[in-house]
Amino acid sequence: LLVDTYRSNGNIQKSIVLGEKLSELSPETFCPEDAAKLKTNEVRQLRALMVFASQIALHKYLPHAMLSSQAINAMYSKLSETAAGFFANISDGSSFTFYYLTVRKNRNVIENIGKNYAMLCDNDNDEYLISLGGRVFSQIDVYVCNLIEKSEFKE
Repeated sequence: LLVDTYRSNGNIQKSIVLGEKLSELSPETFCPEDAAKLKTNEVRQLRALMVFASQIALHKYLPHAMLSSQAINAMYSKLSETAAGFFANISDGSSFTFYYLTVRKNRNVIENIGKNYAMLCDNDNDEYLISLGGRVFSQIDVYVCNLIEKSEFKE
């Protein structure tokens, strides 16, 4: 029943559009000044962090888990089409595990996300990378929240 309601009021389609839009996020477009300073692996890790942060924000801000699942599936589907190598890396990789543990512990999340990002870049103590990881995680949260508000999902 809920799926019929969401289909008829446009929420399902809005979720799909949202997910596809989020698949286009990249460090080069989201934070070009930072991306220009990073090594290839650091850019790839930052993009993975952006996908993770998008996923967390979709779960947090969309009005129902069904809609966040639709959006996330659309994001991954689009990534598998447009960035197959990157998609294979994040779907096989362990980076999300580190980030999930941080979010679940719910202590100093921003700082610990940043530390995990730096660690995944093989540069554990790099203050710039720690700061960048935390900042991008926070900015993606706000970005996704704003996109959801603009999409005007029906309750």
